[in-house]
Amino acid sequence: MNATIRLLSLMSFVVVAVMTVTGPLLPIIASDFSVLVGQAGIVVTAFAVPYGLAQLFCGPLGDRIGKLRVIAFSVLLSVVFVVACGLSESLSQLTIFRFLSGLFMAGTIPLAMAYIADEVSYDRRQLVIGRYINGIIWGNIAGATLGGIAVQYFEWRQVFFFLGILCSVIGVVLWTRCTTERVIDTPQTVKQVLRLYTKLFAEVAPRTAMIAVTAEGFLLFGAMAYFGAYLRQNFGLDYDIVGLTLAFYGIGGLAYVGSVKWVVPRLGERKMVVTGGGIVGCSYFALSATPVWWFCLPIFLFAGFGFYLIHNTMQTRATEISLESRGATMSLWAFMLFFGQGCGVLVFGKIIDNYGYTMVFTSAGLGMIILGLWFQNRIRILEENC
Repeated sequence: MNATIRLLSLMSFVVVAVMTVTGPLLPIIASDFSVLVGQAGIVVTAFAVPYGLAQLFCGPLGDRIGKLRVIAFSVLLSVVFVVACGLSESLSQLTIFRFLSGLFMAGTIPLAMAYIADEVSYDRRQLVIGRYINGIIWGNIAGATLGGIAVQYFEWRQVFFFLGILCSVIGVVLWTRCTTERVIDTPQTVKQVLRLYTKLFAEVAPRTAMIAVTAEGFLLFGAMAYFGAYLRQNFGLDYDIVGLTLAFYGIGGLAYVGSVKWVVPRLGERKMVVTGGGIVGCSYFALSATPVWWFCLPIFLFAGFGFYLIHNTMQTRATEISLESRGATMSLWAFMLFFGQGCGVLVFGKIIDNYGYTMVFTSAGLGMIILGLWFQNRIRILEENC
């Protein structure tokens, strides 16, 4: 069991690296293809939207044929499109291949969460998920640093070739472990799946989880896509320094993982979400007003720590929404997260091109504080009605 979770964590590392690597690359992509940074942001949305949309199909498929099988198949299929990103000759081609990469990588992280929820009791789950997200955090760090280093010292396209090789190796290893999974024969028709999704939005607890994660995707991930461009434009940093600076966001996540055994029992879910939202919000306010680039290092560190306080609590809550169809439920939850991200990247890109970064970071920060307070109150209401 522990070996499988470590392997899933490694898989998540690669998927998140592919997902986030375009952040520090946006300025050079915009320059190469002669577009504005906000327009180049379409390559972030191009991954996020199909990644989220395909969850609606991958989740039920995982419930039916096995979550590990779907995960391995998704990673292996995505290899060709990740490599193709590095061969793109126009922004349109890169957008298409990012779209296909997101589409075929969809059956990965949410199903891994669902697999863990199937195997681990709720009282231990947040701690286990906290260890599992090591791979996600290191993927964020790798995406930032690889993007920055590739632009500074190599051709930016080469990073996609490297990530494609990693995908192929991990996909093969995962495929060899598929036979170890216990699969319960629960065939689901399209009508049954649609009925499940409709039911989730009709009930208070699932609807709360979906609204919260959509708002988080919009506010946090939407603004985060432009961190690299902000550092490059405002402070004139070299791309490798941009990547290393963005890595401090992931280091904040590692600080959360290192302290999760202490944080969870002492703060509890309600204090975790309001504290996380407050830390992220204040970090965004500071980012919009920082006078020198190295102030961004502690800002990103605190923002990363705050993000995982609120996000890991949301994830753990989401795993309990439907015990019978966890794959479908977690996939719907992930769809809402990436739907929010896709919308946020587009909206904030327009705002940046017309009004600048300060308005984006200020509004996103205020939104995260409000989200933390709102979700804390919803948890309290749900607990009182149990």
